[in-house]
Amino acid sequence: MSVIDDIKARIDTVELISQTVKLRKSGRAYMGLCPFHAHKNNTPSFAVWPDTGTWRCFGQCNEGGDIFKFVMKRDGLDFSGALQLLAGLAGVELKPRTPEQVAQDDHLNHLRQLLEAAAVYYHHLLRNAPQARHAREHLAQRGLTDKAIEMFQLGYALDAWDAALNYFKAKGYTTEDLLAAGLVVEKEAEDSPPSAVRRQFDRFRDRLMIPVRDEQGRMTGFQARALQPDVVPKFMNSPQTALFDKGRTLFGLHLARKPIRDSGVAVVVEGNLDVIAAHQAGFANVVSSQGTALTEHQLRLLKKHAKRILLALDADEAGDAATLRGLMVARDAFDREGEISFDPRGLVRVEGRLGADIRVMTLPPGLDPDDVIRRSPEEWTRLVEAAEPVVEYVIRVLTAGRNLDDPKVKAEIADAVLPLIDDVADPIEREAYRQKLARTLKVSEAVLASRTAKPKPGKRPAPPAPGQPVLRRTAPGRAQPATELEASKLEMYCLGLLLRRPEALYQLDRDLQSLGLEKLSPDDFTDVELQLLLQALQLALEQIDVEPSEHLRHNLDAVLQARLEALLASEVHPVDEIKVKEDLLNAALRLRQRALAQRLNQLRFLAEDAREQGDALAEVYQPELVRLASERAKVDRAFSPQARSRNVFSKPVA
Repeated sequence: MSVIDDIKARIDTVELISQTVKLRKSGRAYMGLCPFHAHKNNTPSFAVWPDTGTWRCFGQCNEGGDIFKFVMKRDGLDFSGALQLLAGLAGVELKPRTPEQVAQDDHLNHLRQLLEAAAVYYHHLLRNAPQARHAREHLAQRGLTDKAIEMFQLGYALDAWDAALNYFKAKGYTTEDLLAAGLVVEKEAEDSPPSAVRRQFDRFRDRLMIPVRDEQGRMTGFQARALQPDVVPKFMNSPQTALFDKGRTLFGLHLARKPIRDSGVAVVVEGNLDVIAAHQAGFANVVSSQGTALTEHQLRLLKKHAKRILLALDADEAGDAATLRGLMVARDAFDREGEISFDPRGLVRVEGRLGADIRVMTLPPGLDPDDVIRRSPEEWTRLVEAAEPVVEYVIRVLTAGRNLDDPKVKAEIADAVLPLIDDVADPIEREAYRQKLARTLKVSEAVLASRTAKPKPGKRPAPPAPGQPVLRRTAPGRAQPATELEASKLEMYCLGLLLRRPEALYQLDRDLQSLGLEKLSPDDFTDVELQLLLQALQLALEQIDVEPSEHLRHNLDAVLQARLEALLASEVHPVDEIKVKEDLLNAALRLRQRALAQRLNQLRFLAEDAREQGDALAEVYQPELVRLASERAKVDRAFSPQARSRNVFSKPVA
């Protein structure tokens, strides 16, 4: 028995959840108000099944899981935190962390304490030092209030070579600490021999100090703005450290998380001071990419809180058609260091991988977000509401002012936009954009379709059309999971394939979307360890620093390592890439069938029980029953009659 299973066996699910939710028995289940969303009419939509140790909200959340998922969601913990908490409640002893892990955690906490102390130090100087007068005047000219300055703990670095160095050394911090935190710089004099003693000096001098915090509000570093017009660079960030990674941090997210979730929209601006001005004006769903192009990791951080992400671009940055045409070439990454760029193809591809809605809001020429908000908050609201999808924005910009009666102009625009449309993941969106482009250029859709269909070197085949999944008979004699395998074996087979070929998850998600289905989700699995392994795999694919398999092995919780190794060492998997694609799609469809069938059965039971008791809840459950039945029908349609006769996974779940 695994540690997770041991904990689940010792803890009564109903007893644990009833500490947070008032539950009443209803047949085999217990019902209550979901603790994870607001309620207008106090209708119980939250069910707990003691026999399976699971829970589900059939209301706004539409989430469910076991006690680990409940504690993680309730307390905002990661899996390790939930494991520690539940192990303590269950009286299960966990293996202690290695000395190396303890030392690393202690080191990072020490650096965070130093950076917190630095934020307090610089803030005190801004408030009280006579030398900071021009910094205070600069903030006043920008219209920033004392409340905003306090909220973001703005500060000032003295115009001295060693003021911070001497201050923190007097506080007991070592030179090594200050170097590791990025607060000081170490150099040799140009005329000194190699053996000469290196000298240290403050990294930040005569600058407005803007503390940068991670999603949890913990200090990671600083952005420092020059206060003299001739000083370069204008903005200086902390260097890459164990805590500070500009491409993996969004300024202001720790304060914007709740407003973003409440509004369903995240607005990304370029500058940190623009974020502060927006929050001061009441637009608290605004964050900053800190002066460089967005990274996929930053977009994934935002996608956790809102599906719609708006990029606030100034007119010069993305409004020039010639510049935009040059950016239409596909790139593997669109987070070029030090380059503020709008990359439509990069954004559309990431949009598809994330299942996000990325839009563009264009600022008036020559104005920053700060300028717009100060001039007219109502104008800012209008710009947010008028934000366009990336493809529509590109079509508008590339056609503006062009002679659309000129055939060569039509062809040029089509060649620029069609590859972008091809990158759109959702087939319905792709078709809608082709129709829009055809209407705009006044050409037939058939012409555009034929132009798109021309094979290009290195281009992969398009995913199957909706309703036409690729479900072929597998080669005889090869080890395969059979129809009668239990759900757990099917889950292990599917995840085992993905762990061996992480990148195959991208194609699987696209194939599912081409069938009108959602991407593969942890909710498609019933085993909590497999859910967590899929989440870890998805995180490994989000980052770009190391190979996904390597990232997975080095960052996976120790409790899950044994399960990972067991899956990697399990039965032989197909080596042919086409067979991998087919098997993954087949397995994912069966898993989705099972998950939807279970939810339908659970909700039908609750509705029937409510009907027998004359409870109005029976009618309340009806819309969700219809939705689940519709989703189930979509999955069933993915198995054509021909596929049913020849595919090992094709028999629908009863």
